[in-house]
Amino acid sequence: MKLNKLFPLLYLLIWGCILFGLPKEVFYSGEGIMRWIVFGGIFFILPYVLFKSLELTSLAKKTRSGIAIASVFLGIPFGLWLGIQSKAELKSNGNTTIGIIKKAWMVKRRNQADVWSVQAYYNVNNKPYKTSTKENPEKSLSKGDTVTILYSKTTPQMSEILELEK
Repeated sequence: MKLNKLFPLLYLLIWGCILFGLPKEVFYSGEGIMRWIVFGGIFFILPYVLFKSLELTSLAKKTRSGIAIASVFLGIPFGLWLGIQSKAELKSNGNTTIGIIKKAWMVKRRNQADVWSVQAYYNVNNKPYKTSTKENPEKSLSKGDTVTILYSKTTPQMSEILELEK
């Protein structure tokens, strides 16, 4: 069996692992090498494997390249799906705790307006966690402020700062 015939299976296997095999903690931890591996998988490895898979077709090389590059945009619905899953998880398994804003800073953007951002730290069962970076355009929160954190009982890394929800 030629190696090229394994690429379509490998493509499906990688997506299956990302969607169903990885623990939720990987997506919501805000740090660690696994997040970068997932990012690299979606934006680099998967397009390459798709390109190699398309070599089995009679499509022109430019067309195969275009399809592989366009597949990067599958990251958008994936991100939306994660957001929907997160909202549902917080609604069904949410709990609140008190957190402290430990970082507050202005995020400089090239093509957009700069935005004030914050990150809160909180404890669940005597274990420390931190939120991902949250935008605070009103600049209503600063370092040292006490906030209410909504977190998932099953995945405490999944959290929101309730004062920033509208």
